[in-house]
Amino acid sequence: MLVFSKVFVGNLHVVKRPVSVAISCWFLVLGSLSALVSAYLGRNDPAMQAWMTDGVIPAEVQYAILLFSQGLTLVTALAMLQRQRGARTVYLVWGVIDIAICLATVPQKMYVLPGALTFAVICAFLYSPKSNAWFSPRKAANDACMTPA
Repeated sequence: MLVFSKVFVGNLHVVKRPVSVAISCWFLVLGSLSALVSAYLGRNDPAMQAWMTDGVIPAEVQYAILLFSQGLTLVTALAMLQRQRGARTVYLVWGVIDIAICLATVPQKMYVLPGALTFAVICAFLYSPKSNAWFSPRKAANDACMTPA
């Protein structure tokens, strides 16, 4: 079983996190951390700077968007692991905005496809019926009330 796979509702009942949510969130945490480290280490890479100059947006703004996006992904993934329902919405809305920005500015649109597909799969896991039930505060309250005193 994954570490941090259970969430306590009060002190009464343990509600198991769906495996799809745990895997998706830990994938997002590790992916955003590695992207942040990669962006930091590659900030002076001539090949990366040359690739970024092909875009419509200046390289400095692209780095700022990258850092903001990966930082937001890290925060929302950690919040989702703590059963914060709003974090899913923030992740979904920012993901759509980010994909739209990429499609509008990246010269070769095929580079956006892998990230967009990954985003769609993760959103499908985060909004599945089991995930919706786990994130629902009503479900958590019902689980806690059904536990004998």
